[in-house]
Amino acid sequence: MNNQVIDVPSEIKKYLVQDETVEEHFYLRNRFAFRGDNLYASNKRLFIKKGDTLRDISYEHISSIEFKQKRNWIAIALGALLATIGLQVILCGSIEWIPFVNDSNAFILLAVGFILLLLGFLRSQYIELAVVGFPKPYPLSGHRTVLDSLFKFIRERKPSKADT
Repeated sequence: MNNQVIDVPSEIKKYLVQDETVEEHFYLRNRFAFRGDNLYASNKRLFIKKGDTLRDISYEHISSIEFKQKRNWIAIALGALLATIGLQVILCGSIEWIPFVNDSNAFILLAVGFILLLLGFLRSQYIELAVVGFPKPYPLSGHRTVLDSLFKFIRERKPSKADT
């Protein structure tokens, strides 16, 4: 448990019940997001603040938690296509069936293609919570070290079948 004092927003404090305290704060920010989400973990449930929306999830309602990674295959395919067209024009000259591509913008296509390839191969990491009453798993994305800490925190609070 963290020994630092956690600054809990008043909009979350008003929903805390008797004997409930916020134990941890997790800042979940995707590598490509400008703004992240705040997750406050109490001894009884999670409070997830996404913009103006506040959701709470009881640990008892979390049926499973899964760590996932994925690549952006659309960015990879588009990047490969643009890089191939740009390289083709640089090496062999213009392509008749693509009139807007010429020697002057081929380097731009090549650069954009490589950037898309790079972004596509970077893995997006997230946790999926299977929550009773939710139609599909609830994703929480962020930095790997934060997700690892959150994963462990939830596991430590989730009662096992032997405890119930």
